Amino acid sequence: MFDIPAPQSQNGLSRPAQPLVLGGVEAPQLKLTRLLESQKKIKENKSKPINFSQPILWQKENPVFFPKTINVIQGKAGVHKSRLAETICAALLKTPDSNRDLLDFKTNLLSRYAVCYVDTERNLSDQLPYSLQQIQLKAGYTIQDNPYGFDYISLLEFAREERFDMLNIYLEHIRKQFPMHLFIVLDVITDCVFNFNDTKDSMKLIDMMNQSINRYDVTFLCLIHENPGNTDKARGHLGTEILNKASTVLQIGFEKDAQNHNTDLIKVNFLKCRSSKKHDPFFVQYSNEEKGLVMADPFSTQAILDKKNHKAALSETTELLAHLLQPEMPRKELIEVLVEELDCSKRTVVSRLKQITDNAVVIVQNDENFTLCTRAANKEIIFYLSPLKSDNLE
Repeated sequence: MFDIPAPQSQNGLSRPAQPLVLGGVEAPQLKLTRLLESQKKIKENKSKPINFSQPILWQKENPVFFPKTINVIQGKAGVHKSRLAETICAALLKTPDSNRDLLDFKTNLLSRYAVCYVDTERNLSDQLPYSLQQIQLKAGYTIQDNPYGFDYISLLEFAREERFDMLNIYLEHIRKQFPMHLFIVLDVITDCVFNFNDTKDSMKLIDMMNQSINRYDVTFLCLIHENPGNTDKARGHLGTEILNKASTVLQIGFEKDAQNHNTDLIKVNFLKCRSSKKHDPFFVQYSNEEKGLVMADPFSTQAILDKKNHKAALSETTELLAHLLQPEMPRKELIEVLVEELDCSKRTVVSRLKQITDNAVVIVQNDENFTLCTRAANKEIIFYLSPLKSDNLE
């Protein structure tokens, strides 16, 4: 496990970095000393204004990961979990002169991060090296570069009963190597313990991560498979516990069509956002040209979603809006009418209206082009159509 830090006593002297032990067991009085030192730190922090940490990563304007947290990407096998992690790593390592778009992920250009990738699944001859190459290329480096702050190992050649200890040894090593914030990716976390269904093995790993984020400048991103079938549950007891402890949980998976078959559209959903409001999902696709994930075109996305859910289809909704908004209508009344006319839920209508306004979908009324807009009036939201200038259509 990481070394225990050396807190300052009241007289300014540091106590030993490692707790004293008697017969291999830490003495009760020394345990109490550690506990009271922790209490003192909490009391000091409680007595002054709290300045919450800024995110280390955003997706568009939405904060995604915060420092000193445990985070998760979950999904079925083969849904590009690792490629999503590659893109996130590239965003953290991105060079200042790189203009590569990375799924709209961005970080603070004034901060530096060390990315440490721990892999447990891919072979060492081509699969893992290729993935590491993609991270470097997306970040603005060449494959021949060895960027400072980018480290990686594989636990594949170690027996499962050895992997927790090897992970501990490695984490202590990189903490000394890089005097900056460590972003540690565990891909996949269930392979880092002997038995991911065992309570003792699972909590041993989670406790180690919790201790690390409280003592050091460390953030974890853990990749985990979901159970086969239609369930969204992450695998094993470890999956249950890691989701409870996680600050942000991303779920990635193929969007289904009306026949429940996979489409090319991939949905990235925010299952949990402890440090912010829950964000709307975003959609990506795999690109052969980019050798990775790219943002999906919003209109193609909507077409696929419309095929999945025929209710409140985009074309039908815009036709109704053209008919109803002559010239305007309060939000509550408009939603009630659309729910009845489209035979769908209020939630579906609200979602469709948001998509139409956010994407500036063209609405044709009397052979003229409009966009859907809103304004406030007497504590009400009013929907109306705004003329679309011809130059906006070019």
